[in-house]
Amino acid sequence: MILVTAMFRDDFSNAGERDINLVDMGRDDVTLSCTPGKIVLWFGRLAKEDLVRKVVSVISKVDSSVQHEHEVVCDFESISKYESLGYVLTSYAKTRGGYRAIFNIPFSKKNALDHFIRLITEELRRSDIKKTLHWNGSIERIELILDELSSLENWELKKIEYRDDEK
Repeated sequence: MILVTAMFRDDFSNAGERDINLVDMGRDDVTLSCTPGKIVLWFGRLAKEDLVRKVVSVISKVDSSVQHEHEVVCDFESISKYESLGYVLTSYAKTRGGYRAIFNIPFSKKNALDHFIRLITEELRRSDIKKTLHWNGSIERIELILDELSSLENWELKKIEYRDDEK
């Protein structure tokens, strides 16, 4: 745990004036790709619910303003059911099969977060999953996420990408 955090801090201190664009961290069954604007979560099919819960809870703890956009096609009455789970309706439109509704899942609402974790766990029964989370992150918050998750077995910093590396 300390080794990973020390290595991460060394990379930051050695960065000088270079802007960090992307930080990848994780292990075989989960990867987080963090930028200042989003976090891309990837869970492998063998990831367990307690791992999903830990990762999502840590992100929520570090920044409760994180949101995930979730789209469903449902009947009109079901829209209010999603809202009762803490989802925030951003738009809806009539479509074949019902209504296409787009919700934000706010990480600040426990019931929305719990449902999001169950949703991921159910999807993992069928395949690997990738979810994009939106946030107003910073390198300091990314470092906090790494610090919190470094207690997980085999958790590691995989890659740091700098803006000037893209050119």
